[in-house]
Amino acid sequence: MIDKTFMFLLGELNTYLGAVFPSAEPHAVLSNLVMPDGTVPPAIDNKVVITIANLEREMTAVNSTRSRPETGANVRLTQPLNLNICFLLSASFAGDYVEALRFLSTSLGFLQSKSVFTPQNSANFPRGLEMLTVELVNLDVHHLQNLWATTGAKYLPSAYYKARMLTLQDGWVTDRVPVVGAVETKV
Repeated sequence: MIDKTFMFLLGELNTYLGAVFPSAEPHAVLSNLVMPDGTVPPAIDNKVVITIANLEREMTAVNSTRSRPETGANVRLTQPLNLNICFLLSASFAGDYVEALRFLSTSLGFLQSKSVFTPQNSANFPRGLEMLTVELVNLDVHHLQNLWATTGAKYLPSAYYKARMLTLQDGWVTDRVPVVGAVETKV
């Protein structure tokens, strides 16, 4: 579900950026900022880059045991895992800082104007997801420095976002509960 969600978000951003800056090439990519060998991926040159930075368990969602009826018994399913995903939105335009700022600003404007995605307002909304919200998260200089050090990349104009809430539910059966039949009463 994480892959489908971020490919959807990438598609939405590319559609918007393509309308503002017409081009045959997509303007945004989903990628690491640095390869494991320390090199910069060529695919991020002159692009807005979405990079997953952290997964957080959503603690405010109610995690109750879910059940589903089956023939002759009810089954208890594993609890769903509710996640928030933090991501970095970076403008990788090494040769043109002003262009990086233009693309970052336009991307920020898009996510500010459409911070809630649903099946009703987004044609390609992923199946199995009820709603997706994105919100800008403030990071102080210390946390920002740690984030960029962790990525292993040089600082780029960027913003830190949180995508709320993805629910992962594989539907694994944990238990079978017999169905109570009719109760006889004798008088």
